[in-house]
Amino acid sequence: MRISRDLRNSTTVSDEANGWARLHPVTPLLRAFQLLYAFIIGVFAASLGRGAAVVIVVGFTLVAAAWITLSYLRFRYRVTDDGLIITRGVLFRKRRVIPRSRIQNVDLRAGLLQQLLRVTTARIETAGGQATEATLHVVSREEGLRLRARLVGLARQAPQAVPPTVAGEAAALPEQPVGPYPVPESALHRATPLQLAIAGATSNRAGVLVGALLGGDYLFNFMPTDRILGRFLPPEYVESGAAVQSLVETIQHDMGAFFVGVFVLGIFFGLAGWAVSVFASVIRYFDFTLRQFGNELQVSYGLLTRREKGFRRSRVQNVQIEEPILRRWLKLASVRVQTAGYGPGVKADERMETLAPIIRTSELTEYLHTVYPDFDWKTVEWRPAHPRARRRLFIRRALVVIAATAALTLATTPEGLLLAAALLPAWLLAHAHYRHLGHARAGTYVLVREGLWNRRIYIVPARKIQALHLRQSPFQRRLGLATLHIETAGDPLEWHSPRSIDLGTGYGLEMMEGLAMEVTRSGLTF
Repeated sequence: MRISRDLRNSTTVSDEANGWARLHPVTPLLRAFQLLYAFIIGVFAASLGRGAAVVIVVGFTLVAAAWITLSYLRFRYRVTDDGLIITRGVLFRKRRVIPRSRIQNVDLRAGLLQQLLRVTTARIETAGGQATEATLHVVSREEGLRLRARLVGLARQAPQAVPPTVAGEAAALPEQPVGPYPVPESALHRATPLQLAIAGATSNRAGVLVGALLGGDYLFNFMPTDRILGRFLPPEYVESGAAVQSLVETIQHDMGAFFVGVFVLGIFFGLAGWAVSVFASVIRYFDFTLRQFGNELQVSYGLLTRREKGFRRSRVQNVQIEEPILRRWLKLASVRVQTAGYGPGVKADERMETLAPIIRTSELTEYLHTVYPDFDWKTVEWRPAHPRARRRLFIRRALVVIAATAALTLATTPEGLLLAAALLPAWLLAHAHYRHLGHARAGTYVLVREGLWNRRIYIVPARKIQALHLRQSPFQRRLGLATLHIETAGDPLEWHSPRSIDLGTGYGLEMMEGLAMEVTRSGLTF
């Protein structure tokens, strides 16, 4: 095997002759933050006296600097026809071999300082690892592109015939030089700052930020809430430095003032949450670009942290279309894909890659063709969930309303019974939620959708299905309903798999058996 021969030869031939490479020379500089440990230790040692503290700080600084330097000098990596070889270690030498067949992605990530120095961190990802398989921190951006091209890109050299030696063994082939990364066939999508601002403004993240800001102000009082409420409420109702808490206490003696305060704070924190969401979206997806290199798609984005990721279309497990309620009204959506190029220990958000942060729904056909050329979005015909799903959705909301009504009535006054009027909106919300449940078949693809405030549509090729589960909650069993879960490779443990909610039990069994037979005929692929 070529790797075995490389390992043997590397012990007798110089690093340069064997093609071993070091990390970028600025690596020790970027790791210099570890010297802060010495000063932290010095703070705790200050009680021993100034002289002892200085000696300890200087000693630990020299040790840390020596360790950083030796770590850099002892780190080597080499790309071969078979994969990636890494040697490292100061006290204990480690040699790691990552076969090329296991490498799925080489992700490049650069912080603000790294962008200024034109270097990047290369993360080698495999489907079977519990976390990132290897990290090269840091290499030049050109070297990162070269690594990605050689390990997973289309710039691989075609295999050549290996002439036998006199002894009958295969002779080693010389390393083939790899030029610059191939010119992309096309730039499929570039997001403008205005589009990114719209993406942030229409994201449900704004609502989460509203709650975070309100809760943070309640605990730490870092917003000018008291000055704002002071303009609309009597002064005796607003306590300086604890405006939110005093507003909560207002409910006991002035319900009208309470609702006025809630309305004012709702507008204020709503605008603040939207502003933070817009800012975060522009920073995260700054200069978002989607490119196509033959059968490979690559995205690059980010201002403070620049990310460059690539994945092969054959590795896509499913496509997810997100339509928060504001985007649905504006006929907008975002598109993300899940690949099998990450192990189960990698965060869920890392395994879902954005294909388009914001696009018009009229452009979905074009974007989906980028991933699934044989998929026709326009021919999709949705089949709704079972009609009894409305009843289950209403019961879930009604229980919340009844519990809140009882708690408010017991804690305050009988006026809390007025909350029971929320049962009518609960029914209307249940009916609206039902209209967004459904599933469909389009050729060899399975589609499922769910969600009222944030509707998600999953498109799953039948050949990618790994497991099917039909599950029933107690309420579902009573109503004769079930949920079909469709699992693919790399499903995040912290997220549920694509699912079709509230099917009739008999129909769900038939659908599961039919999909299982189709997977058997087509053969499972990763």
